[in-house]
Amino acid sequence: MRVILKVTSGNEHYSGGCEYALLDLTPELAALALRRIAVLKDLEKRDPHIDETHYWAHFVVCYFDPWAGSEAEDGENAISELADKLDELMIEENGVACVGEDFSVAPSQCSAVECERMIARADSVAFTAIPRHCSFRIETREVPLATIESAAAAAR
Repeated sequence: MRVILKVTSGNEHYSGGCEYALLDLTPELAALALRRIAVLKDLEKRDPHIDETHYWAHFVVCYFDPWAGSEAEDGENAISELADKLDELMIEENGVACVGEDFSVAPSQCSAVECERMIARADSVAFTAIPRHCSFRIETREVPLATIESAAAAAR
């Protein structure tokens, strides 16, 4: 299952070219996320003040900007097609959307990031990173527990 996540930036004026994230929520990744959520819930029993846990991770396929330039001859069409798809998914309003396995992003629309992490929360996971050559973090919207469980069930 592929998931698009809206990204927020720690810099209110610049996102580092990271407006959205594309995640391959494979059954293996979903199972890992569920285990990490379970670990957090176990830790909450011992320390009620724990809120989330961070894990070094590289699971996001790419962080991207649908309005970034494309080197392809039909670059303008590619940009508008991707932006139109995102509008149809109402990603701005919902923050999260499941898409087909055929959904892809042109390499020229992807941004390099560093220091990627998965954040496990009580009923979701999110991802954070630092755009390359920047001094701020970006963070995705949360992938809800129901979506994670659905992806994990696909392996059964």
